[in-house]
Amino acid sequence: MRMKKTMLLVSSSPSTSVGLRSYLTHIFGRYIKLEARLADDVTSELMEQFDLVLFASKGAARALETSMTPKIHFLICIRTFNFTYLNKILSIPPNSDVYLVNDSEQTTKSAIRLLSTYGFSQYHFVPYYPGCGEADYSIQYAVTLGEERYVPRHIPNVMDIGVRVADVSTIAEIASFFNLSMSIADVVTQNYLNQFVQLLKMSNYQVRQTTNMNFITQSIIHNIDIGVCMVNKEHVIIMVNNPFVKELEIQKPHLVGVSILEAVPEFEEILKKHQEPESLTTEIIRHESKKVMVTLQKIRDANHEDLTLIHLGRRMIREDSAEDNGLQIRDGVLNPEQKTETWYQFRDYRSENTQVLRMLEMAKRISLTDYRVLIQGETGTGKEVLAQAIHNNSSRCRNAFVKVNLSAMSELQAAKELDTAEENSAARHAQGGTLYLDGIHNLTQDLQRVTLGLLDSPFNVRLIASTDQNLYEMSREGLFLRELFYRMNEVSLATLPVRERPEDVPLLFEYFMRNIYNTPSLTWRELFSDGLWEFLMGYCWPGNGKEIENLCKYFYCVKSDRKLTERDLPPYILSQIRENEEHLSPLERQVLIALSQNPKKGRAALLRIVREQGVDVTEGKIRRLLQDLSDRGLVRTNRTKGGCEITGKGETFL
Repeated sequence: MRMKKTMLLVSSSPSTSVGLRSYLTHIFGRYIKLEARLADDVTSELMEQFDLVLFASKGAARALETSMTPKIHFLICIRTFNFTYLNKILSIPPNSDVYLVNDSEQTTKSAIRLLSTYGFSQYHFVPYYPGCGEADYSIQYAVTLGEERYVPRHIPNVMDIGVRVADVSTIAEIASFFNLSMSIADVVTQNYLNQFVQLLKMSNYQVRQTTNMNFITQSIIHNIDIGVCMVNKEHVIIMVNNPFVKELEIQKPHLVGVSILEAVPEFEEILKKHQEPESLTTEIIRHESKKVMVTLQKIRDANHEDLTLIHLGRRMIREDSAEDNGLQIRDGVLNPEQKTETWYQFRDYRSENTQVLRMLEMAKRISLTDYRVLIQGETGTGKEVLAQAIHNNSSRCRNAFVKVNLSAMSELQAAKELDTAEENSAARHAQGGTLYLDGIHNLTQDLQRVTLGLLDSPFNVRLIASTDQNLYEMSREGLFLRELFYRMNEVSLATLPVRERPEDVPLLFEYFMRNIYNTPSLTWRELFSDGLWEFLMGYCWPGNGKEIENLCKYFYCVKSDRKLTERDLPPYILSQIRENEEHLSPLERQVLIALSQNPKKGRAALLRIVREQGVDVTEGKIRRLLQDLSDRGLVRTNRTKGGCEITGKGETFL
């Protein structure tokens, strides 16, 4: 009879050891002999006796870091909540004091930190565990991770979100290590997928209800340890999280609405294989060397649309890499070839403006030549998008696109990057491809002459330069070499600021919001009040498209249980509104405060409220004041008996 393979579970606390061992035994008990020990009781000699050591946490692994030897195969368990249970917490009123109950101080505080990363910032979680002291009888809510026995008895509202267990990627990696059938993990995988699908449905519902609930759901999606991506039957990405992008080293931004084959071409063969089976687990190789396990699962959403959920496994840590056996956590560093990857195509320059569309047609024609290009335009108008699109549509697209940000470099640094004799210079890396000089107006006179020399060199490189200054005027004033201006400016393009193409404002807002909220069908009407949208359409957008993208990120972080209004704008915009508006008189401010606290009050009720505050005022003056505030857009006067109410613009003055 064959001997069972062996696995040692190492934990830091008894409760984790018992719960996790029970969970893993239920899954692997027929195939693996499992033992569990606390980290304090484990030695190198003990670990070497087992085929695999599974650490319940990074803390348990760090406790034994000095005891690790090349003979030890190990994994660090990723543990997760049941995501659908987390929605229970949202039934607790915001700003409440809430006990977080667990079996030890360490696990309790760890759970609080994890909930914080998931966006549950509207509650004040108070750690409660055995031996922590007397209970606070004013606290009426408790959240526990399967430890209801430790909840203070006086608390009437208890939300049990269940113990944290090994996630599906850990189960799959254990099965892979022991050469077991991946069907062993089918139940776990299906349970996980069901949870995730429910989370996505919850997210799509919540984004149309409250931005606060959606923020939490999206935080969970982005902070889970597994990379996940959802594509429709046309292979277009409709949801993707940060770990997926990071693990596969995807450089292209704003992936919602983009084909998965454009972002990760290696998926083409895998998706062909997945046409028939309900699920498929396989391996892809990124950048010719990085191996990543992927699982594809067919699902159907609430609208009966066929979708594919893709989730990533983790690479196995083995003894054949001395660095892997240390527990060093390092940020990935891209090699030079990856640093020069380009993702922008002409379709990524989004506009419905006739003048911009003509410019894009011109740029497409330019891309088919090898002319040098000068792109001029304000900050945030997409000059780099154009430069990359020209490269990607040219005969040089298989070679490097190298960007030199001259605005952020010293003269010495810039000189090295432009020196073809320097082995690792940008000019050398761009050989056969495109060298993009961003902010060419920053070149000193000496560096301008160096650039002229680069134009005269036999180096096979195409030059594209951009600037937010009027380079022609600079050349007339002697600030920029006239010869370099004319030689660099074989063909030129001018980007248009957003204030001159207002029809693009809705397009840009919805593009960025859909990516930030992971909701492909989202429209501005679902998030913004009419007053806010009217303001945004009339705003001058000095930061152009970049300012719109930043504002979308800001709005995403605003806690709101209603549509966003003018008062939700960032401080720098609010200050502009106040500067451009007449100052409020003390009485005007009192009236606005009264309407904010007592909406839809008529003139008589408003007169009574103001008089109760000690202000001697007539009904006629109140009537004239309300008319003036209405003309300035600070209050809204409703017909019949609707009374008056403060507008979003009016709220910005309080």
